[in-house]
Amino acid sequence: MDARRLGLAALAVVLLAAAGAALGYAAGRETPQPLLVDAVPVAAADPAYPRDPVLRVLPDPDDPPLRPGLPTARAVVGTSPFSVSLPVPRGWVRSDATAGETRFYPEPPTDVTAGGYFVRVRLVGNQYLSVPAQLDARLEALSTASGIEDLTLESRSFDALVVSYVADGYRRVAMEQFVAPPGEEVASAYVAVIGRERDRDGLADLLDRLTSGLRFE
Repeated sequence: MDARRLGLAALAVVLLAAAGAALGYAAGRETPQPLLVDAVPVAAADPAYPRDPVLRVLPDPDDPPLRPGLPTARAVVGTSPFSVSLPVPRGWVRSDATAGETRFYPEPPTDVTAGGYFVRVRLVGNQYLSVPAQLDARLEALSTASGIEDLTLESRSFDALVVSYVADGYRRVAMEQFVAPPGEEVASAYVAVIGRERDRDGLADLLDRLTSGLRFE
């Protein structure tokens, strides 16, 4: 074979190799077919969904329920001319430890008596809110309070509400009322009775007597 034919043969081999490489590159650029996956449900790990922490409620003190019709004695809360007097259960212990709030307990409060019943009185005239507005503000405060859990609004009227909740580990029932001076709309006093489920009758009787006997000094 002469040199001319040998060169032509070599050129043909080179061209064939280049054509094969081009075809291989084109094949590599083809759109891949979608991968088919047979999806099946997968069992969730425990817990299967987020859960709220378990609410733990301490047992109530086992002293007898608050009785309706307790004898009362008049007590003054606040300083004249911004004061009120009201009939609180006779012999109950007064506590003014909280600024702007006076409480009355059947005995001096201790860790042992926690979870029992008591009376709470506040003077709120300096807030210049109507009775319904005070109720709205009170419900908002209860719903956002960090120490209150499982809040339930049981009833609401023009000037009063009944709620239940867990505070400091105890289930509480609270009956609360705002009072305005006669002929006025701005609430001047807030009165509440707080106790246990078993104290409901006594709480309702006591709140009625406290508010109906309240006098603005």
